[in-house]
Amino acid sequence: MTSDWTPDDETARTFSRYRKALLTERELKPTVRELAVAELRNGATAAQLSDATGMTPEVFRRLAREHDIPVAEKYRSRAELFRARTAADKATGDA
Repeated sequence: MTSDWTPDDETARTFSRYRKALLTERELKPTVRELAVAELRNGATAAQLSDATGMTPEVFRRLAREHDIPVAEKYRSRAELFRARTAADKATGDA
């Protein structure tokens, strides 16, 4: 079955806007990640960066782990527990 689907003008404009936004996000993502790493090193929190960018806090927690950026003192025990579990999972092949 062939399709002769053609979106109406408003749908086509919305799809076009979405495509442009997606391309812009892909273009900016590496720069935003670099800036975020620098800001994490300067004391910004994952929550603050999340509020500023619209990305989830987990994105910035992972960036901090990838770049060995120390966790804030109030979260240190939780972070150490996470790292210990991750190391144990990797050692047993569960990761």
